[in-house]
Amino acid sequence: MRIDKPPVAKTPTLFTTTLFDLLRRPWIIVRLWNWKAAALSVILRVPIFFTASFRSGLVAAVSAVLTESAFCAVAAGFYGSITQLFRLAQPQWLSLLLITVILPALFQGLEYVMHWMRGTPHLRLAELVSAGVSATSALFNWYIMRRDTLLVGQEGGSFATDLARLPGLLLSFITALPRRWLHRHKESHSHCPV
Repeated sequence: MRIDKPPVAKTPTLFTTTLFDLLRRPWIIVRLWNWKAAALSVILRVPIFFTASFRSGLVAAVSAVLTESAFCAVAAGFYGSITQLFRLAQPQWLSLLLITVILPALFQGLEYVMHWMRGTPHLRLAELVSAGVSATSALFNWYIMRRDTLLVGQEGGSFATDLARLPGLLLSFITALPRRWLHRHKESHSHCPV
């Protein structure tokens, strides 16, 4: 088996081209396993399961944390690699559907089964919060990876640089819709005769 270098995508590609490339060479997601996304995901999600399980005691909370840490580190790394591969794929709506709906639903289902098998207490509450975090973080990861942050492999920069960029990117992400609305609002009023 020939191990190709992961593709460096600086220009938009067709969604189908990216998908078929991934299906032909699935080991690319292993080579691009995104340790940066995995680390940040564990930091965000572990407190959710600790807090939800703590009412059942420290042992239950630690068990939930260990389960979530193991699952989340592996899953988020692969999820991050897929997001990196599809971040520039066109049409954007199809990439967004894959990255913010299909993959999170798949990973949430797997996460639920894993915690259910481990007997995590208050699982429904934890999963509801986790699903909200997943949807938001999926969209945010797509947004920042399109801006060359949290990338790994040949395209990646240092983690310290990525972390330094996160506050500004978070502000830009939060204000993206209001800025777009204002721009369209100004544009529609500039065409009106006064």
